[in-house]
Amino acid sequence: MLFGKNPLKVLIYCFIIFLFTVLVMLHLLWRRFPFNTDSPIIRDGQLATVSSLRGDLSPTTSTIRPNVILALADDLGWGDVQYNKGNAFTPNLNRMAHSPNSILLQRYYSGGPVCSPTRGTLLTGRNHNRYCVWTANFAGRRRGDFVMPETMPLPLSEITVAEVMREAGYSTALFGKWHLGDFKPLKDGNKKWPVSHPGQHGFEQWLATERSAPTCTINCGCKQFQNSTCVTGHYGDRPPCTNYYTNKSAGIESWPDPILGDDSHFMWSLAADYIRDQVKSNKPFFLFLPFHTVHERYIATDHYRDIYRKNKYSLKEADYYGAISAMDEVIGLLRELLEELGIKNNTLLWFSSDNGPELQTPGKTNGLRGTKHTLFEGGVRVPSVIEWPDAIRSNKESWFPVVSNDLLPTIYDMLNIQPKGDHPILDGISILPFLQGKVLQRNRSIYWAYNIDGNFNNSYSISTSGDQYKLIVSYENGKPQHHELYDIVNDLAERNNLSGKYPAVSKKLLTEVEAWRQSVMKSVDEVGCLGVSHSPH
Repeated sequence: MLFGKNPLKVLIYCFIIFLFTVLVMLHLLWRRFPFNTDSPIIRDGQLATVSSLRGDLSPTTSTIRPNVILALADDLGWGDVQYNKGNAFTPNLNRMAHSPNSILLQRYYSGGPVCSPTRGTLLTGRNHNRYCVWTANFAGRRRGDFVMPETMPLPLSEITVAEVMREAGYSTALFGKWHLGDFKPLKDGNKKWPVSHPGQHGFEQWLATERSAPTCTINCGCKQFQNSTCVTGHYGDRPPCTNYYTNKSAGIESWPDPILGDDSHFMWSLAADYIRDQVKSNKPFFLFLPFHTVHERYIATDHYRDIYRKNKYSLKEADYYGAISAMDEVIGLLRELLEELGIKNNTLLWFSSDNGPELQTPGKTNGLRGTKHTLFEGGVRVPSVIEWPDAIRSNKESWFPVVSNDLLPTIYDMLNIQPKGDHPILDGISILPFLQGKVLQRNRSIYWAYNIDGNFNNSYSISTSGDQYKLIVSYENGKPQHHELYDIVNDLAERNNLSGKYPAVSKKLLTEVEAWRQSVMKSVDEVGCLGVSHSPH
């Protein structure tokens, strides 16, 4: 025996073990339930705060204004990320999704099924059709053709997240893809297409492209860089000229040098410097990082491509997944920098995508129906994770419906700011109560509309989704002609049309869709978008 027959030694030994066990338990309890009346706690698996449970409705768990970083992928499918059984190697998104301070949003929706519309919804909290951003912004490619209604730039009259936060004392910046308007007037002088760049919408620092761009050696297609290294990947030829621009005292200027290597890492170099500068200035910031990955042209550098080529993927697949892995590494570098600078706890980091994967790419929806350009789940349900240690103290996977329109209302709530009395109608809601565990259901429908293209008497689709049911309505000549009803909770793949089984549910949602459509037409008239022809009835 260790202590022989000495009972005193046995007693002392048992007491030491008991004391050690108590100390370990107290330490674990302290980490899980810090004795701070404003710290989040978990009740029945849901996030709440001690202060909220006693009736204090303060908007955040900290008196210090949180930083906000919005990282937006381009055309990234719900099934492209590793945690959703995707082929892309995304260890950093995996870590973020399973962090003790994050919520994995498995029912997060883009506000539109294509690029520009979702970007508009993120910034304004409003459905993109209310201000004539009908589809992907393409008028710059059809200069001089204004006979047909064009997708308009983001109107200067719209109130954006960046404007609200800047007015609240935040520094604001955008680095990446804008896709809500051209930066310079059209060469032919046609004034129907006004300039609309990030600096006009609240971003005091910005370096952006007007639309999609290659994910590697991004500006090597420009004439002035024709002798620079150009990684063409599975495409095999130099791309059209695309470049970054910013607004300087002399006007809009393009990036003066060849951009070598991966574009996500180029964006990261700008973002890292910006974050360090704001920390030195002790100023809260809003940073928007709209990546070009993984939109066409998706091209990986040799380093990332070789990872997949060695595993027998085709060159096209290796480019696609390699570009995603490069972006994933930037997410890891970002999280590491926040930790290094001591601002991780007080920073809300939100990752998502602007729509589902493009057809005829290696993109995956993991069984969801449809792709980009459709209102089925595969077109609008996308990967999303929110990490915010000051507010989220226990990881969970959530199926609470969230949409990109929710960002601005959440910022208003987070900063305890009331929208001005004449603020245009918002389609999103604040998800702060959801993050704090105060609500379990959304209780407000999400709406999408696609292919209106400036004519409400034409053919297009409108969809609405609540906590359980989703309705998709096809319009012909401005009238509803066909609809499909799905139980989106129990039928993710949208295989079983329940419109015949539950006619009362369909009728109720059809009435709500029509009321929403009328409100959108009213908004279009209020904004005064150009090239619109519709009847208000």
